[in-house]
Amino acid sequence: MPYCIDLPYNCEWTTRKNVILIVTDDQDIELGSMQYMPKVSRLMKEKGTEFRGGFVSTPICCPSRSSLLTGMYVHNHNVHTNNHNCSGEEWRKTHEPRSIGVYMKEAGYHTAYLGKYLNEYEGNYVPPGWDYWMGLVKNSKFYNYTINLNGNRVKYGAEYEKDYFTDLVSNYSLKFIVDHFLTHSDVPFFLVISYPAPHGPEDPAPQYAHLFEDIDSHRTDSWNYAPNPDKQWLLQRTGKMEPVHVAFTDLLHRRRMQTLQSVDDGVHQIFSTLRDYNYLSSTYAIYTSDHGYHLGQFGLIKGKNMPYEFDIRVPFFLRGPGVMKNFSIREPVMNVDIAPTLISIAGGNVPDHMDGRNLLELIALKKAALSRKMNESSLPAPWRDTVLIERGKMPKLRKIRDRWLNQKERYGKEVRLNEACSKPEWQRPCSGTQQWSCYRSSDDRWRILKCRDRKSRNCACEKRQKRSTEQSGDQDLVDEFILHVHEYNILRSKGWYQGTFGARRSRRRRSLCSCRNPSLHPLKYEEFSYRPATDATEGPRKRKDRGNSSHPVRLSCSVQQMNCFLHSNDHWKTPPLWPDEYGQFCFCQNSNNNTYWCLRTINEAENYLYCEFVTEFVSYYDLNEDPYQLHNIVYSLEMSTLERLSERLQLLRECKGASCERYSNTDWEQRMEKPLVDSHL
Repeated sequence: MPYCIDLPYNCEWTTRKNVILIVTDDQDIELGSMQYMPKVSRLMKEKGTEFRGGFVSTPICCPSRSSLLTGMYVHNHNVHTNNHNCSGEEWRKTHEPRSIGVYMKEAGYHTAYLGKYLNEYEGNYVPPGWDYWMGLVKNSKFYNYTINLNGNRVKYGAEYEKDYFTDLVSNYSLKFIVDHFLTHSDVPFFLVISYPAPHGPEDPAPQYAHLFEDIDSHRTDSWNYAPNPDKQWLLQRTGKMEPVHVAFTDLLHRRRMQTLQSVDDGVHQIFSTLRDYNYLSSTYAIYTSDHGYHLGQFGLIKGKNMPYEFDIRVPFFLRGPGVMKNFSIREPVMNVDIAPTLISIAGGNVPDHMDGRNLLELIALKKAALSRKMNESSLPAPWRDTVLIERGKMPKLRKIRDRWLNQKERYGKEVRLNEACSKPEWQRPCSGTQQWSCYRSSDDRWRILKCRDRKSRNCACEKRQKRSTEQSGDQDLVDEFILHVHEYNILRSKGWYQGTFGARRSRRRRSLCSCRNPSLHPLKYEEFSYRPATDATEGPRKRKDRGNSSHPVRLSCSVQQMNCFLHSNDHWKTPPLWPDEYGQFCFCQNSNNNTYWCLRTINEAENYLYCEFVTEFVSYYDLNEDPYQLHNIVYSLEMSTLERLSERLQLLRECKGASCERYSNTDWEQRMEKPLVDSHL
């Protein structure tokens, strides 16, 4: 029996409600994207409820979208990457016939899906469950794309007025609503609106290409906070960004926010049409994204795939009959909860195989807490405090005690300090280009000293950003020294470094120098400027000044175990453009061993992220004290606490259906001793 959120709680709808699900592509919440969407904020946040703990099952496009469509965790639908099983045979045979469209159609809804579907969707069929289908072939684009329109492939070009995909999605949404009113008004409708923005290539509508020149909301506390010896393999080897990378992240953030303006307009038009046709008061709407994004966080120039808030937390709003307005909820919710919620709104029973839970139950709990009038026996069960974040297939790992002890012996601060100070290059007295020295004090502890500045005309130097504005004292010198040694060792061993091609030699030379103020790169922050937008009617234009004869030679961009890309001045075809003089650079945004499983827990007492990596690395972040996950404090945990965390994570990694909710609750240990009861009933 579905929960209604008007009194009484245990009831069936007398009139079924319309449902709209709006999904964006790569939209963050941590980097401030909602600040630049006033219309969506007014329509969804002020007129509805915001789930501040809105997470995705995995920060990867196709696996996350598969979770949204099926209500299942990644380990249950087996779409692990944007390639493997993304619209593949197993997906089409096993999971697509059980997707949300099928259940809503069976419930008597007039269904439509409009926009991006799955990354590897070939466009050669219409998935089951959809009466009206306009699906993008392959990955997000704004121009020069192909769609499947109700079984027919249609190609689009590069003219803004006719072809801009965000506007096309909005226009087809408006058409569906009007057509439904004219031809299917006797049944409710279910409409999925799947926008491409702000995914790459981040082409803004021409009329918005001049906006947001100086925005910097993406520069959070974790922005350019690198390297990170206390984090996983990839972040141990990711250094600070060079000025050219800073310019890139600033411009990319600007372009992303520009693309979202068309989403803002489209959502506003859709809600205006709902109001015009008297649908608004009888319609539920959810607004969310498939995952977040990072732009310079921990030195990572762009991308997703990380287990941190900037990639796993997303905009998550719900509005509709009985939903509180301008209200926020802290409890963790997920994209796996969307399918159960929609089925419940439709009056159906949530299938046993789904791992999520009906969000209306959480709304009911909050309304009851506010009114204090409800009998607890008529309320849903308490809401969860933990969700599972996963990336990759599950291997068998050693016991957590062995992994933790091995990691502490290798990465612990005291171990690193002893190892470094025992080497001759850090001994007193300072000599040559030495910048730091160690010595044993009378209490047999290592003391760290900075050597006097030693200039060299061959040095290429940069100002070092402090890791904290509050650092002071001996312990902070130790932290800075350990960081310096870590970076020094990576460079000396020819480990990967993200820099411009010409900066690699300078970077290595700088590791042997004592530096003051000289600039590393000819780019100056005050010199960053972007080309003005073209006429508002213009789509992507050709850059005529970039013929083959003048185009720079493409350099190698391949690093072992890394997922690397080359950015050049021909990447973007629409303004604002990447300036020619900034050239091309290589960046590595992911690694083969960046596979992990995490617990994300939020309750009255705790707010943490606990992760285990395939490399056997373990991390723990207390977000009450460290909201940007700067410091891995796993070594401060008691072994008994660590073992409980690992046990709970293992249970969630293997959960199916009702057991997922069982192990997500605060009292999961007590529930283990009780018979399993289906939480969907």
